[in-house]
Amino acid sequence: MQDTLLRVFWVGLGLLMCPRDDPGVEEELGDINTVGMQKHDEKLLREEKKLDQEMAPVRQKITHNDDYDGHKLPEGGHFIASPESRNESGHELEGSLRLDARSKQREDIQTEPIRPQGQQQKPEEMEDFSSKEEASSLSEGHIKLSENETSEKVISDSGEDYLWYIWNTFSIISMIRFFNKYLRKNSQMKQGEAKTSFSGTCIAGEVPLPDSDTLQSFHSKCVQASSNKKWREDEFLEGFATQMVETMRTICDRNGGMVIGDCQMLDACDIIVPINPPEPYSFQYLLRNNHASDLQPDIPICGQIKVVENKKIQNGCPCQSYDADDDMVCLLHCENDKVKTKAADVCDGMLCLKNTPFLSKSQVTRWFQSTIKQAWALISYKYEFDLSICNVDAPGALVVRFRSGKKVSFSMNPVVKLNTAAHFYITPCSPNNLDTFWTLSLTIYEDQLLEGLSKRLPLNSCHTQTLEIARFLHKRQTALSGISALKDFHFKTALMHLLLTKDPSQWKPNDVAWRLRDLLDFMERSLEKKLLHHVLIGNPLTKNIIQLPAEFTQAKPVNLFHPLVVHDCICRNALMHFQEMLRNTHMLIHDYVDKCQPFEKM
Repeated sequence: MQDTLLRVFWVGLGLLMCPRDDPGVEEELGDINTVGMQKHDEKLLREEKKLDQEMAPVRQKITHNDDYDGHKLPEGGHFIASPESRNESGHELEGSLRLDARSKQREDIQTEPIRPQGQQQKPEEMEDFSSKEEASSLSEGHIKLSENETSEKVISDSGEDYLWYIWNTFSIISMIRFFNKYLRKNSQMKQGEAKTSFSGTCIAGEVPLPDSDTLQSFHSKCVQASSNKKWREDEFLEGFATQMVETMRTICDRNGGMVIGDCQMLDACDIIVPINPPEPYSFQYLLRNNHASDLQPDIPICGQIKVVENKKIQNGCPCQSYDADDDMVCLLHCENDKVKTKAADVCDGMLCLKNTPFLSKSQVTRWFQSTIKQAWALISYKYEFDLSICNVDAPGALVVRFRSGKKVSFSMNPVVKLNTAAHFYITPCSPNNLDTFWTLSLTIYEDQLLEGLSKRLPLNSCHTQTLEIARFLHKRQTALSGISALKDFHFKTALMHLLLTKDPSQWKPNDVAWRLRDLLDFMERSLEKKLLHHVLIGNPLTKNIIQLPAEFTQAKPVNLFHPLVVHDCICRNALMHFQEMLRNTHMLIHDYVDKCQPFEKM
């Protein structure tokens, strides 16, 4: 294939670099015509020699008597040329073409000598004259033949030029199509090789893992101890966040603006702060499956938040006016009677994108960070540490620095509640054209599902140990090789898929080694397929365990690994990160267990 491609390349390059008018190209393309012309020239040379031999007797009879226009006539009346004339004509013959020489010689041969009246021609002269006529007729035939051949050659050359340009154009078009086909085939082969390399690298079922006893010891001595330390940090952060939120609420009440609700800690170092617009405004939500709309592949499911104004429908009663006093008692309408309202969009409303009624993530981020700085300035005297914002793009990425040098990083993010268990939050570094699209989080629903699944498992089941060990290994690998697209909630989602599909009796305490291998194998296969469905959205297996809104159960499944489908480099990095974690698992667990044993003996 490479040889054929190289030949086509050189042919095309030759056609492009060598023009048609180049004599060297004509000589190469018309070898057959050149050979034919050479044969014809040789034939003409032989005829010319024969003509010269026949003209020799005539030249010998030329004399030098009378002059006539540069020529001399003998006494017998023969027409002869002077020596000067012969010299001049000889130079002219040498300097002219052979065709002109032959035409002049024909004129000389056809010219009859001037004779006196009554004088007859001699036999020798008759023979000379007949030979001259034969030579003249032969020369005229050759001249006509050469003229015909010349005209035919001109016609054939024009036809050859026309055909040459057609062939050149056709060759270039064919070469371009060939290159396109070859490059397309080459790209398909590379994609096939990439898929083959991904599909042939399953190592989760082959890597050695410690037995169940070693894993339980590792969990109790290393993982659980780290969890206890984390729990103390979470307890400190929860108290500090509560104090900060109360101060921020006071600032918003005094300055006006969004209403801040009570904070809630979802996961380790992840605190959410609900926000709502003041009366008479409220939020309306527009859910969108981002994979169907191709907005941003990193957001699995998102929505827009619209700010609307709830206007009361006036019926003429003073109790329903906006300036009605709270102490007013209406005898016509009971307090339980619902006042009819009408929602109207508010363009350029509070923290909305310009000329739209939709809540802007960038404006909410700037407002929330400004409120955090004002609140910390009011309460910083109470604490012996420093607080700073570590990421400007994230609304509440904070870090606490103690005087001892210890640092605690956590996030306190503003969210908009969809309901009691679902909320919209801000993803940092989102494009400007997606400033009004908020990511939907179902973390609380997921925790409720995991709690419901745990009730069906045996006593002291190993599912919690399996998840915590996998997260611990992932955290240590992240410290070694850096961050990747693989996150902790991916392991949590994979575990819930296994809990939904496996028999509850397979989660006994002694089965931790088998279940850990199942979890790692499930994650690896999901990475290779670039497919990990959200455990709640569009999953009919959750109906008997947890009650979800219809918009979640009836929606199409959402792929959490969709960014890996869009970006091959992210997928390759995540797969390499995970496989490196698998290779280090056995050595890492034994090293931690060996380090913890001396402390127990002491």
